[in-house]
Amino acid sequence: MRNPGYFTYLLAFATSLFLFSSCDKIDAPYVIPAPPQDTAACPVPDFPAVTAHYKRALVEDYTGHNCPNCPRAGLIARDLKEQYKDSLVVIAVHAGFFAKTSVSDPVWAYDFRTPAGTDWDNFFKVGAVGNPNGLISRKGYPENQQVLSPSAWANAVKNTIAEIPLMDLQLITEYNAADDKLCIHAKTTFLQAITGRTLNISIVIAEDSIVQAQKNSDPAVGATPQILDFVHMHVLRGAVNGTWGTPVLLKTESSGDPVVKTFPTHFTGFNLNTMIPKNCRVVAFVYDVDTKEILQVAEQDVVK
Repeated sequence: MRNPGYFTYLLAFATSLFLFSSCDKIDAPYVIPAPPQDTAACPVPDFPAVTAHYKRALVEDYTGHNCPNCPRAGLIARDLKEQYKDSLVVIAVHAGFFAKTSVSDPVWAYDFRTPAGTDWDNFFKVGAVGNPNGLISRKGYPENQQVLSPSAWANAVKNTIAEIPLMDLQLITEYNAADDKLCIHAKTTFLQAITGRTLNISIVIAEDSIVQAQKNSDPAVGATPQILDFVHMHVLRGAVNGTWGTPVLLKTESSGDPVVKTFPTHFTGFNLNTMIPKNCRVVAFVYDVDTKEILQVAEQDVVK
């Protein structure tokens, strides 16, 4: 008589084969399940009422400290921010060839790169087009991916913020220096009915006033061919909830009540470099997983 365990083994083996053969390859960006809300560690505060709703745009300036033409692009982003103020958010994404570090020369050893920035650059292929270039609210993917030169940013920003917003996005940050803990609260309020779309929210941290070397080809910006004490602004430091964020609305759902998400994190170990909280801000953006277009964006200083 055959051992009953033999049939148990055959059943388990057949089941594993079925499951393995049934799994399809899923291309990025992945829809990552939302993490449990840590409301005990980060109690959700009351959000202030919003009386005026407007569309905000995100400029992603893809750059690198080895890119001689990039400082001029950074100034263009700065001028646009001064012009549009709260209607515009800027992130400087150091990725690709011009963001590589040097092992032999300590001047260029500082590493600005992040896993999220590298993932975005590989996906949208901005670095393959060349630097400096950028994305304005990630419009045009995939049929007409709009990797734009800095000279085209102003018009794209103007057109984006003129759109009627589909949602409002609010941020509240609470930083406890003693515990090295940052609580990030994001509230998405839908202003129009949305169905049949999966929307993710991405939470990232950017930092200003990082003094490091930068190659430079423009005498109007500073010393050439390099500025040893260049002040890097809007630098992406990492993604709090993964490269592609987590859902606020699934394709099988219809938009309804506001969605509040809480994201606890710590500064220690968040980036391979030490971050200064008072120079950091949290950036949140909601985007369509299929089209990648960013529908709304907001930012909030870590230390008020």
